[in-house]
Amino acid sequence: MNKRYFCVIGLSLAVMSASAQKLVSEAESESMVQQVCLAAEKMRSLECDFKQVKQLSLLKSSMVSEGKMYYKDGRFLRWEYTSPYSYIFILNEGKVLLKSSDKTDVVDVRSSKMFQQIARIMMNSVTGKCLEDSEDFKVTMYLEENQWMAQLVPRQKELAQLFSFVRLYIYPSIQMVKRVELVEKSGDITRIDMKNIQRNKTIDDAVFSVK
Repeated sequence: MNKRYFCVIGLSLAVMSASAQKLVSEAESESMVQQVCLAAEKMRSLECDFKQVKQLSLLKSSMVSEGKMYYKDGRFLRWEYTSPYSYIFILNEGKVLLKSSDKTDVVDVRSSKMFQQIARIMMNSVTGKCLEDSEDFKVTMYLEENQWMAQLVPRQKELAQLFSFVRLYIYPSIQMVKRVELVEKSGDITRIDMKNIQRNKTIDDAVFSVK
């Protein structure tokens, strides 16, 4: 499977200085997770722009791309890259649409355990619900200047073979994820920043069509 699929998310991603991180107490961690997950339960839809930066371990340069993301009802997700190339990833319950400028594929998520895990994590990372996925991740919470940072270490073998860890940056004022960082085993790092966020806006189901 093309590694681009795993780098979408995203979920997503500019890293701040590790020296500013402060490990919180267990009680503080539980409170943070509870607040984020409660906000996620109230989120019916999400629409935003995103900027993705891919740093390759073997190169000094970075690959930058931009696009739009749509989320709805915990069942639908659309990542649409608009620059420098056109690429669409749609998750519609049990099916995934992968569309580039010259090719379109529809994949049954149920046909691959790996794809099931990636699809679920992508969906939950958008809202922060993945903080509850104790079977998938070991979660450690930090305070970092004016934001919270959750570091997620994969527990499942399939994910652990791909990622060393995932970091979610959460703004307490809105109690949701605004930045995600994926650190792969290869040393490559993908960062996605979400901006112009609109929550609970009406989004037509046609946006998530996989036909």
